[in-house]
Amino acid sequence: MGIVLRKIRISNFRSIETLDIELGITNLLIGQNNTGKSNFLRAINLALGAVTDVSEADIFLAHDERLMKTKSAIIDIMLCPVDSNGDIILDFPDFWTSVFTESWITTNPEGAFVGIRTEIKLDIAKDNYTINRKCIRQWKESIDTAQIEGKKVAFTEDMRQYISSFFMDANRDIVQDLRNKKSYFGRVTSGYDMTDDKIKEIESQLSAINATIIESIPALQQTKERIAAIGRTIGSESSNVEIEPLTRKLSDINRGMDIVMQDGGASFPIFQSGYGTRSWISFLTLSAFIEIQTEKMKAEDDEAEQYVMLTMEEPEAHLHPQAQRQLYMQMQKFMGQKVISTHSPSVVAQSVLADYIYFKKQNGKTTAARYTAKPGATVSEDKIIREVLNTRAELLFSSAIILCEGITEELALPIFFNEYFGCSPYSLGTNVIGIGGQNYKTYLSLIRDFEIPWFIFSDGEELPLRSVKNAVKEVFDCDYTSFSNIVVIPDALNYESHLIENGYMDIILSVINVGENDKLNAYIAQKGKQKGKGGIARNYDGDDGRKTALIDLCHDHKTEYALPVAQKIVATDNADKRIPPSIVKLFDKLAIKLGVQRISR
Repeated sequence: MGIVLRKIRISNFRSIETLDIELGITNLLIGQNNTGKSNFLRAINLALGAVTDVSEADIFLAHDERLMKTKSAIIDIMLCPVDSNGDIILDFPDFWTSVFTESWITTNPEGAFVGIRTEIKLDIAKDNYTINRKCIRQWKESIDTAQIEGKKVAFTEDMRQYISSFFMDANRDIVQDLRNKKSYFGRVTSGYDMTDDKIKEIESQLSAINATIIESIPALQQTKERIAAIGRTIGSESSNVEIEPLTRKLSDINRGMDIVMQDGGASFPIFQSGYGTRSWISFLTLSAFIEIQTEKMKAEDDEAEQYVMLTMEEPEAHLHPQAQRQLYMQMQKFMGQKVISTHSPSVVAQSVLADYIYFKKQNGKTTAARYTAKPGATVSEDKIIREVLNTRAELLFSSAIILCEGITEELALPIFFNEYFGCSPYSLGTNVIGIGGQNYKTYLSLIRDFEIPWFIFSDGEELPLRSVKNAVKEVFDCDYTSFSNIVVIPDALNYESHLIENGYMDIILSVINVGENDKLNAYIAQKGKQKGKGGIARNYDGDDGRKTALIDLCHDHKTEYALPVAQKIVATDNADKRIPPSIVKLFDKLAIKLGVQRISR
């Protein structure tokens, strides 16, 4: 490849007011819908010359801002030389030096680079928006401080020949490509190297086959004679209208092609397949097209190199998880630099953290952050992938995350969430995750680097609170009490104790004791005086002992009672008692962060 797009800076483009980010060979854009990932992909293609249509819609406008004629959008890119391993080197290879020439290459002590500024601005004389390009001589710290050559500079013919950018949107479909001569499939199948005599011979045979087909089918022959009159009516004496069962021209060969899927002994055309398969084949067609182009280029000049940028939206669309994984493996082998947006936990789980770029939108403005392991990190990348992303990758697409101690809270909080907000957590992009009591640090390490809004709902007992305290200290180097987004159940109580102390004991008992089956008394008779946590003998005597027994019973049957107890609480007639106080406190803070209100009762 020889070169790589290392840095990109964007100003006032669509939803991006300002953005400055580095790119690797593979870049995975993650985040919720409508955060600006597609706008970022379009910016890359504009900068590399693959897109030429621009308009005032490409100019970022803040809320209530009116578009001034002088306002423009700017996209700066830095192309750097790399070795065969993709590592940055000081100087461009001879081939790329001949492509860019001194007109574009800037050499400084840090190494050579090609800086290209693409500006979208209003051409007052033409009364439309146009693309202007200039050379960046000093990259500097920002778009505003960069040193730019005053005169406009156009891409050279060599730059256009050896630098390619391909964009595949989420609606790609091989069925449409089959009939489109300008599609990658059409360009692959329409390209052939034959002598003129060979082409004439084949086209003559195609014409003869067409005539034989028509003559052999009376209905076609009769139809041909009838529609032939149209040519003489609407044209000249020599005009004619023909039926072509097959194309007569090699240049139109793709028009009559089809792709057939074979399943056992049956065959069926590709249009009968789902959109996922059709989209997948479109991508593989592009791969074939690029390989063919590269082979032709190498045949003409063995020293030549080609830089390829693939930008792609949601390659996993309409594919099941295993197919998504297979497709992503094929994309990893794609010969070039890749910037891919995805909403697939399956794709995320098989990539590496260094590839992630997390997108979010605040107040209508797109921001993005690349994952970078902090110096002295206490959690390894392997552990984050193994313990979080392999099972909980969906958290990267959240607008907020609630971490709680275990399965009880993970089952109950969504029920109370629906009572508070009038919808499920997923409707507001919120994930409730039970971390198993001791795993806060791993989750917080990932969440911190992507700046995803997070909350912790913790028991007030010594052990779980110590886990929160230690994790926050290690990850953020702060005391947990300095975070308003950490809600701890007061008075050193756990979740079940909090319910009982706030008057929900009868509701819990109504769930546990169904009919004449008094499970609590049976539990007391069985477990009383036995050793419990820490080897201490249980004491279930009196009212306080009965409460303790109920808490222990709930702990022993977390998955059985957590959900029905929460459902019973939100169904109570007393609206003020439908959500426990500490959970109300948690949701009050979450509502402010999400910018939503509690539903009226």
